[in-house]
Amino acid sequence: MNPRERVLLALNHREPDKVPIDLGATIVTAPTRIAYQNLRAYIGLEPDPAPKVSHRPMDTVYPTDDFYQRYGVDFRPVYMKGPWEFEPREMPEDSFYDEFNVRWKKASYYYDAVERPLADYTLADLDKAAWPDPYDAGRVYGLQEEAKALYENTDYALVADIMCGGPFEQACMIRGYEQFCVDLYWDTQFAEALLDKITATDIALWDAFLTAVGDYVQVVCQGDDVGMQTKLYISPEMYRKYVKPRQKRIWDYIHSRTEAKVFYHSCGAVYDVIPDFVEIGVDILNPIQRSAAGMDLTKLKREFGDELCFWGGGIDVQQVLPFASLEEIEQDVAKTIEIMAPGGGYVFFPSHNIQADVTPDRFHKVFETAIEHRDYPVGG
Repeated sequence: MNPRERVLLALNHREPDKVPIDLGATIVTAPTRIAYQNLRAYIGLEPDPAPKVSHRPMDTVYPTDDFYQRYGVDFRPVYMKGPWEFEPREMPEDSFYDEFNVRWKKASYYYDAVERPLADYTLADLDKAAWPDPYDAGRVYGLQEEAKALYENTDYALVADIMCGGPFEQACMIRGYEQFCVDLYWDTQFAEALLDKITATDIALWDAFLTAVGDYVQVVCQGDDVGMQTKLYISPEMYRKYVKPRQKRIWDYIHSRTEAKVFYHSCGAVYDVIPDFVEIGVDILNPIQRSAAGMDLTKLKREFGDELCFWGGGIDVQQVLPFASLEEIEQDVAKTIEIMAPGGGYVFFPSHNIQADVTPDRFHKVFETAIEHRDYPVGG
């Protein structure tokens, strides 16, 4: 069974020959640059002289093919390029402004948002805000040909990677998390106008992207973080009133343009609204952040495993992966696969990007163990 066949069976809730493995197909299932280079050295691969950074603030990278092959990765990314009419404004102190005019500043390994451009805006100001041009030709230049070649000349499953912020997360990013959550209570007219503007922009970006690659990809990824460690950022009722309808518009549009499965990324404690995700057309939930409240693997698989596929999760990157012994990691990986893989509907990856503080022996142990335990029937 080739990787594409394996993935399609798994994503249609059937058991393939092996559990599909991801490592670097999306910006949220990737190694950070330091972790990647450290692991390459550890396993004897030549250094990657210029790794392709997939997300600058998170410092994640797309690995090279020798790395993908070493760990049996079943996926290859297809990603939107940068616009021709915009270049990030580089600033002193290792900071830059993005297309929304958010300023990002280097903080240790990563970048933090330090200026929110709409922090003081009113509804009357909204039309003056800096905004991306979804149809800048540079975003998709040559992309259709590249995706077609990958589809026809390889047997990997192709993933259209996240290239825009979801309505809630992007609103928080450009307005400020605290301020936007206040808006949802006290200035709903502004909040809804902002959500609608982001939603329309996201749909236009997907229009441009899927026009180029929609015939060739098997998975389409969109992020919109709505969960924290202990609960949602907003109540389930407010999520359903303000965010869910906008997300549904995006998922509906994606489904109308491609046969690919919709992959939705939200970290955190999202248990209370998982039925809503299913209702609005999410096919795949990423990740399962086991350390967050309510995100018990066995419970989630039992309650939602027939309706949702789970991509990643279980192997905690906050407390387990940086600090556990190799034996503990091996046990954790094996147990996670045993719980999540039966019946299909599961792609192996930890709960989020592999961070710079994960030593290469631990990083390697995770995926070597996954390879060892990926054959169906699992747990036999």
